Amino acid sequence: MNLTIKGILLIILTVSAAFSKPTAYEAADGEAVIVITGTSSLHDWEMVLNKFDCNVAFTNEGFRMTGIDKVSFSCKAADIKSNNKIMDRKTYDALKADVSPEIKFISVKTTELVAGDKSFSGKLIGKLIAAGETREITIPFEGTFTDNRIISVSGKTDLKMSDFNITPPTAMLGTLKTGNEISVSFSVKLQPGR
Repeated sequence: MNLTIKGILLIILTVSAAFSKPTAYEAADGEAVIVITGTSSLHDWEMVLNKFDCNVAFTNEGFRMTGIDKVSFSCKAADIKSNNKIMDRKTYDALKADVSPEIKFISVKTTELVAGDKSFSGKLIGKLIAAGETREITIPFEGTFTDNRIISVSGKTDLKMSDFNITPPTAMLGTLKTGNEISVSFSVKLQPGR
């Protein structure tokens, strides 16, 4: 009888440990996009990033999120594209892509995590490295689990170029001036890591 109780306790502890262990996820190919928008003295503008690496470690119990242990993101500055080659070139110059070719984000902590039955939301705080500068930023997010273990996550955050010592680009001999504020929105589908 005593052996049976110990066996049951061992099974419960093993199952609990398996559920509380962080699970690694990565961005699914072709299922992720980041859109950067801003203003200028002439018109609003938009640039898109489809090619990047994103790895996340979640702690969950079934389809209920219990924690986000780590988020890492990286991309090449030169992979940010618009439909205008001149704008692309000025963006890469502003981002100092020749000397700081990578943009990176590494999470520090998660706050205000609210988990429902297959949904969650919160704020991710981390270090963003762009144009050779590192700043702490906060990214609000929301997400859902699907039955096939895919996690859809989206969010949006506002940034100022000047916070990263980026001079907003100009064109047409300075008559076209880009605004200092930009918005970065993302929609990413994450799948269990391979």
